[in-house]
Amino acid sequence: MNNKSIWVGPHRPRDRAFRAGYWLAFRALRIWWFVARPRHRGALVAVWVGDRVLVLRQSYRVHLNLPGGGVAPDETPEQAARRELREEVGLDLPAGSLRVAWQGVSFWDWRLDDVTIFEAHLDDMPDLSPDGREVIEARLINPLAVLAGPQAPFVEKYLLQRLAQAAGSA
Repeated sequence: MNNKSIWVGPHRPRDRAFRAGYWLAFRALRIWWFVARPRHRGALVAVWVGDRVLVLRQSYRVHLNLPGGGVAPDETPEQAARRELREEVGLDLPAGSLRVAWQGVSFWDWRLDDVTIFEAHLDDMPDLSPDGREVIEARLINPLAVLAGPQAPFVEKYLLQRLAQAAGSA
């Protein structure tokens, strides 16, 4: 099994500027979300290679997360999940290759997140290409390591559900 870990350091001044912009914009959005308490639709992808899951570190957050993001008004959650996976790490999965693994609403970052988490199972991790701006790290990791640190409530619920299902089938 391939245990690729890609760290994208601050190679170019332009990338550092983008990272600073993401960091500032995210903090400004969190202030707005605190005031407005909006509802948000999101789609994430849990890419599994064996017993490890692909996680990302974003330049504006301190914790690991699954690839994904917001669902545009003209998109289905699966289309958004595939688009975000392609944009964030350069992984292009064909339509119909994802299956819904978890769906729910969680209050996080001062907004209600209506999230769909999809799963994809790969035999080996292809080469990834994080942009070095929004995504600064991509790696395969044991899901218990993700649960050991801070994570989004929907990621925690999904991983706990998946681990419980695996334990029940063992």
